[in-house]
Amino acid sequence: MKNPYLFDLAKSAPVVNKKKSGTVQAAYEKVFPIVAGQDAAMVLVVLDKGGIREPHWHPNAWEFDYCISGKARMSVVAPNNEWQIFDVEPGQVVFIPQGYFHYFENIGEDKLHFLVVFNDSGAESDDDIGISVSLGGIPRHVLAATFGVHKSVFDKIPKLHQEVVITSKR
Repeated sequence: MKNPYLFDLAKSAPVVNKKKSGTVQAAYEKVFPIVAGQDAAMVLVVLDKGGIREPHWHPNAWEFDYCISGKARMSVVAPNNEWQIFDVEPGQVVFIPQGYFHYFENIGEDKLHFLVVFNDSGAESDDDIGISVSLGGIPRHVLAATFGVHKSVFDKIPKLHQEVVITSKR
């Protein structure tokens, strides 16, 4: 009989797998039913050297990040245009309040392993608004007016997509 209280996160199939960028493995209500209704999910993000977790925010959950290994750089944007950029090393914990805009990237030579806990039982992709989706959904003339540039500056921004974005420095 399968143990309903145990989930092998490290051996689970990645929900995001980007070669040369990183992976995301997740324990949430669809794959770990005991957390349904418990406002709990956990994600293991592994970023390769130069890997980046797209800037994003979670409108329905806070985020607790624990650096297992590697070295990260993070930025968090809070209300009143307050922001912090800082480095995170193994053993350190970062808390991102619900709705705060943030990102992290691997700035070390080795893989970065981040364990992320959310107070929401759904998939991260169900509570994730990324910068690429946000900018892709805004008309070019509005972006141009906002940033004070010609709208052609934004011509290469892709349209909406449906996944959590893991990428790398080009």
